[in-house]
Amino acid sequence: MRTGTLAALVLFAAASPLACHHSVPPDQAIAELKNPDPDRRQEAADSLRTDNGVPPNAVPALLEALKTEQTPKVRGAELITLGRSGAPDAKPVIDDAVQNAKDPDMRRWASRALKYWMIATKQLPADHAFPEGWPYGQPGYPPPLPAQ
Repeated sequence: MRTGTLAALVLFAAASPLACHHSVPPDQAIAELKNPDPDRRQEAADSLRTDNGVPPNAVPALLEALKTEQTPKVRGAELITLGRSGAPDAKPVIDDAVQNAKDPDMRRWASRALKYWMIATKQLPADHAFPEGWPYGQPGYPPPLPAQ
């Protein structure tokens, strides 16, 4: 019985159009950014982020999606993907997220987006050692959140 259930789950996951992040055609992932299901939107944002960067035509769609996105984990995925893009239009949105993030998760996602953006634009090397909690507590950035 367990083998049958496991086989069914594997088949279901393989049949899912977003089961493997990087096998989804970019145009399909861009369209999925408007899906009513937040998990599908998050998977779409994640699938647009590859080792080769982010398709340039995805950047406007990600920026547009962020304007109305209410689900924190989806906002985080969209921000990180924008960071990986290195697109100049993404920087103000990332900076705003870094400056205004109030909870630990959003701060982590915003700082990761900023790190990726700075690496993608070659402002920092890919192997740069970021201090714990960066950029919070650095000049020009909010202080770290109190320990919980």
